[in-house]
Amino acid sequence: MNKDYKKIAETTLKILDKKSWHNITLKEIQTKSKVKKFNLLIKNKKDLLIKLNNYFDYKVSSKISNIEKSNYKDMIFEVIMMRFDVLQENRKGIKSIFDSFKSRPKLLFFLLPELLDSILIMVKSINLPIKGVSGQLKIKGIFVIYVSSFFVWLNDETIALDKTMTALDKYLDKDNNILKFINK
Repeated sequence: MNKDYKKIAETTLKILDKKSWHNITLKEIQTKSKVKKFNLLIKNKKDLLIKLNNYFDYKVSSKISNIEKSNYKDMIFEVIMMRFDVLQENRKGIKSIFDSFKSRPKLLFFLLPELLDSILIMVKSINLPIKGVSGQLKIKGIFVIYVSSFFVWLNDETIALDKTMTALDKYLDKDNNILKFINK
């Protein structure tokens, strides 16, 4: 990840520890990040959200090499939990962003392709076969599982994210169609 984008993301997340997403401004982030080309890199808050998602992808990707090789279900579980661990480091900021869009969920639709790309990065990292129609179904199924688990994570106040892990495991077990494709 580009060092300027990294600096912008980290600065934004620090600001979000104190302010809501709705109340932060790009000018404030530009000033505090001290990134000279800020206006060329970030045009609006949607742009900023995409870069934050890319930052989380970057953080997860740096940890993926530590994943234990096992069956695909267990590896998917591990990589998704890695993402939740990264999100957990910035929990207050993530919740602030999410809370600001509760009343206007349509504004988040632009982020769906980015989140699908995040899922793609995760499944590629564990060498999950994703070619053809079955591959597309796997990605979309894992996306649905991730989003469902995200809603559990939002309310999971346990230190070890026990509720999130339990829900994710349940969703992976429950979706027999996904598991059939994963085990091929």
